[in-house]
Amino acid sequence: MPSLGLGLGLHKQQMLKKPSFILDDIDANMLYFSFSKIHKDDTVCIRVRRSSDNTEKDIGFKNNFLDIDDLLSFVGSGNGYITTTYSKGIVSSFQEVIGSQPLIVENGAYLGTLKFSGGQWLDTGVTRFGNTGLFCDTNEEFTVITVTKNEVTGTAIGRATADVGNRTFQSYFSLEELLILRVVVRGVVNRLDIVEYIGNKIITCVWDKSNLSGYINGEFFPLEVGSAANQTGQRIIVGARTNGTGFYYEGDVTAFIILDKALTTEERQKVENYLNQQFNL
Repeated sequence: MPSLGLGLGLHKQQMLKKPSFILDDIDANMLYFSFSKIHKDDTVCIRVRRSSDNTEKDIGFKNNFLDIDDLLSFVGSGNGYITTTYSKGIVSSFQEVIGSQPLIVENGAYLGTLKFSGGQWLDTGVTRFGNTGLFCDTNEEFTVITVTKNEVTGTAIGRATADVGNRTFQSYFSLEELLILRVVVRGVVNRLDIVEYIGNKIITCVWDKSNLSGYINGEFFPLEVGSAANQTGQRIIVGARTNGTGFYYEGDVTAFIILDKALTTEERQKVENYLNQQFNL
């Protein structure tokens, strides 16, 4: 039987142990945004502009979640707009143009998501990061995860030209008779019916150097890949395509994660389950 002192020592070590987060053990370059901490190196979540005087402020975390009290205290009774998102304390996306910034606080009320109304978008500033440009060939791997809801039309994540046949990667929504998710990869359009999914949707695409797999709330969909050339001038954009000049998204984005690694089934399910718990899917 351990001594009382040893037992207290073990308890103290457990109390002092830092919490672990869902991306801590994934060895990859990352671009992401989330209202909750998902990596141990997360320090600040977002930068917000308030409508009353256009002053901006970084908003961090409290108890591992966005500090909503600080956010609402800063914004006041007006609107708050996203100018920057962060991953591991580094800028992951940004928007300097006032009319193109997504909404996070409306009339003093926290929305719990980023609201895009058909003209807002965020620029990651990169055509590729680490070992990926979201280009499906034998030299690359990637995982793209978006959490969306209230979709109408437009691009969720795009590194794509206006010409469908030359698009590198684009996930977007289209209203036909029903709401359709389309994923274009190297010029090939994949059409997925998502009418039965209500509320937040976790949409995942995984490229493992040879196969592209799609998942909506964990349900598998095979995706086809074309042979279009890599459009090296196209940046990775959230909420639009063509470097922010077309097919703007109308709907909400609650999180996005882009990795230069093909997550294993176990890793993907772990991340999706965590997001599912965070956003009460």
